[in-house]
Amino acid sequence: MKTCLYHPYISRFLLLGVSALLMASVVTQQAKAASMNHAAMEGMDDMDMGDMDMPAPKPKPQQSLKPAQHSGHTILPNKSTTAGTSAYPPVTPSAQWPATPPPVPKVHYVQHIHPVMDHNTYFHALLEQFEGRYTPGNSLFRYSGQAWFGTDYNKFWVKSEGVLDGHRRFSDGDHEFFYDRAISTYFDVQAGIRLDVDSGPTRAWGAVGVQGLALYFFDVSATAYFNNTGVAGKLEGSYDFLITNRLILQPQAELNFYSHADPERGVSRGFSDIDAGLRLRYEFKRQIAPYIAVTYAGHYGSTASVVRNNTRMAENGPEDLRFTFGIRSWF
Repeated sequence: MKTCLYHPYISRFLLLGVSALLMASVVTQQAKAASMNHAAMEGMDDMDMGDMDMPAPKPKPQQSLKPAQHSGHTILPNKSTTAGTSAYPPVTPSAQWPATPPPVPKVHYVQHIHPVMDHNTYFHALLEQFEGRYTPGNSLFRYSGQAWFGTDYNKFWVKSEGVLDGHRRFSDGDHEFFYDRAISTYFDVQAGIRLDVDSGPTRAWGAVGVQGLALYFFDVSATAYFNNTGVAGKLEGSYDFLITNRLILQPQAELNFYSHADPERGVSRGFSDIDAGLRLRYEFKRQIAPYIAVTYAGHYGSTASVVRNNTRMAENGPEDLRFTFGIRSWF
């Protein structure tokens, strides 16, 4: 009974053992074959290939230069594909196409300073004073402006100023036309004419002067005038105190001198008059700024007596202090 019970298990173990032996023999044969192939490849690396006869490459057939025959027509070879030929004829030297290019001229810079773009033309206009001046029972309107057109070095400059009183009389009409030439980074020299044109008699002057930005950014100008009766001079100056970037306080003054008396125009010899103001402006935009100010117009020396005796100017007096407001603009 025991022999019958264990007989199936014995047969199964025998089958498993035979299968394991067969698989081991197959794996061993594959490993031997792989090792033999690897050894053969290493042997080929050590072989000298120089002694082996390799077949030489066959040369490509040369393209025939003879015309090809095709269906009774002759086909000429392409010039661009033939050896030593070109599709275009050679260019022969001529006046238009010289054999060698002409030499490039050498540029010499003055003091080794290279040129800059300083020959463009520009236009600028400044209406510096456009204001009403008030006192009890009397008022004045005054304007002062200038404009120029030109390059950084050469400009045509126009200046004009005048006063209109409450009786619609126009006085202090000063109109100047200049040729302007830059002589330094901050200063220009000006030469031209001045015309005194208003309700009084007209006067014409030759003029020469300088205008620019002095040390610490003072805007200054000095002009000399001359005609057949004598000479005159004008000094102007102003400065901008920036309280903020937009709120600016500007003191300004203009002084006039004459070498001869001209009672018809209200001037006499010497220091004639001064026009000054203290203006506080606020620049809502850089191009336009309203302002309030206190202005002063005074006549001194012998000029004061001329003003008192001149009925056209007597109501203003030799000294005139006024409350002022106006607009300053530029473009």
